[in-house]
Amino acid sequence: MEITLGGIAGLIAALAFVVLVFFLARVLSNVNRTLGSVANTTENLERQLDGITMEVTALLHKTNRLVDNVEEKTELLAPVAHALDELGTSLNEVTESVRTVSSSVHGAADENKEQIAQAVRWGSVAVELFKKNKTESGERPSRRRGRRERKEETSSVSPGVVATDDTMK
Repeated sequence: MEITLGGIAGLIAALAFVVLVFFLARVLSNVNRTLGSVANTTENLERQLDGITMEVTALLHKTNRLVDNVEEKTELLAPVAHALDELGTSLNEVTESVRTVSSSVHGAADENKEQIAQAVRWGSVAVELFKKNKTESGERPSRRRGRRERKEETSSVSPGVVATDDTMK
């Protein structure tokens, strides 16, 4: 038997094919294991997603109930907010009225300050006289008072308090 060049080339080609098939078999075996692992991971992921989906659904239902509850309470509080708004408006009006009255009183006081001062003076004199009469009525005054006592009585009233005809209007 003679070995020819064509035979050697065929033998080398056959050996190369066997080596190629061997390495391809190992690669395919690794790919098979990797795909199996991916399949297991995908199954686990699907189970976890099912659990998460159920939890999210329950959470959405609770959130919807909470939103409904908040809407109901908001509707109940709307009249209270409206009443508070009206109260604020009323308070602003009262404050404005008080300011107006205060301005009017202040203006009138400025215009009539002389008359007010005179009235205060007369009031002070009246109070002093009332106090003197009260203390004298409790002491049993003598029937006759001398000039000196009457002079002391009138001198206790301050000179600016007694009004004269030219200060009266």
